[in-house]
Amino acid sequence: MDSTRERRLPAVMRALTRTDDATVSPARRAVVWLWTIVSVGTVVLVAVGWPVTASGYGTHPLAAMVGTLVHCAAVALAVRWPWAGLGASIAGALVLIPITAGAAPEWPWPWPVTVLLAHCLTVFVLALRHPWYWAASLWSAGAMLTVLAPAAVRHPADDAVMANGVVLLSVSGAFALVGLLVRLWIASVGRVEEAQRLSAAEVARRRELEERNRIARELHDVVAHSMSVITVQATTAGYRLPGLDDAVQREFAEIAASSRRALGEMRGLLGILRGHDTAPTAPLPGLPDVAGLVDSTRASGVEITYSGTDAEVPDAVGLTAFRVVQEALSNALRHAPGSPVAVTVSDDGHDLTVRVANSAPERVAEPAPGARLGLAGIRERVGALRGTVTADVTPDGGFQLVAVIPVVEDEDPLLT
Repeated sequence: MDSTRERRLPAVMRALTRTDDATVSPARRAVVWLWTIVSVGTVVLVAVGWPVTASGYGTHPLAAMVGTLVHCAAVALAVRWPWAGLGASIAGALVLIPITAGAAPEWPWPWPVTVLLAHCLTVFVLALRHPWYWAASLWSAGAMLTVLAPAAVRHPADDAVMANGVVLLSVSGAFALVGLLVRLWIASVGRVEEAQRLSAAEVARRRELEERNRIARELHDVVAHSMSVITVQATTAGYRLPGLDDAVQREFAEIAASSRRALGEMRGLLGILRGHDTAPTAPLPGLPDVAGLVDSTRASGVEITYSGTDAEVPDAVGLTAFRVVQEALSNALRHAPGSPVAVTVSDDGHDLTVRVANSAPERVAEPAPGARLGLAGIRERVGALRGTVTADVTPDGGFQLVAVIPVVEDEDPLLT
């Protein structure tokens, strides 16, 4: 509903009603003040105009009430619907001008004071809230009624009538000018606020890019360089160390292949961190790649049993499952060297369950710097898909990691 109402407002008023997250903008406060002034002004004009028109001009109370209500209602209608405000103002004037024509000479005519004030306030609201031609139309209608009223009701067009008309046209013209100036000021305030928001967003984006570039440089200097050295050493081991048997050469080949894959992923990550549009766009690993990950890890000499599933899952779920297995196998290799590992991936049609467990290690490895950061990242990945992660010690002294990832989204309870 709010978005629909905003589209119906003129562009300048849409700029007015935008607010910052923390504070209310001056333009928004101006709109609130406009509603307050219109509401108070309409009530006061009705309360004063009705008895003045009925008693001072000697009109019938019912006719005075109808004319005053219609004419004053134009002020409130003009805030939202310019055509309704214009029509109500003219209709109210057509009722009030004839019935007040027989008043004493000391009473202003054809525009009594309360009628004149309601007319000027309506012109002001039209100029402030809507394109200029609405206010110009009502001002022109007031000029035509001033000229035609004496002839229509057979009232002499004396100096008092002309002075009353001049007052109406000059005061209502001033109100229209003030409304246009306030409208332009509010529009400029909206543009300034928008420019400030864009500038703040640009500064924040620049700082983020600088921080990402700093992280990318650190990763390149510390990790990528070391991975390159490992790749070169493993690749050239067969030439630098003659006489190696086939098993050792295969081991070096596996190390070289693993380091090249890791280096490729690192280069892609560096490209993303630096914000390059030419960052690699190779397909991300998924659930079918878990078997290959297990096979490549077996090359390190670890005994791994694997039980998988052929279920089709969304790409995000498959990537998360792959990363869970990857991190769990890395933890098992680091913290429980030599322990058998069991990897199980199962699907029940609603959830994908990934379980990686290792038996009690023969010796406990010292924790490396940054321990448990990988597990925290897995919790974030799985939590983003509304899944759960449990990591605890098994009864036999081993360790297991269980991740349950929803494959079928539950219906949002807010929509039921």
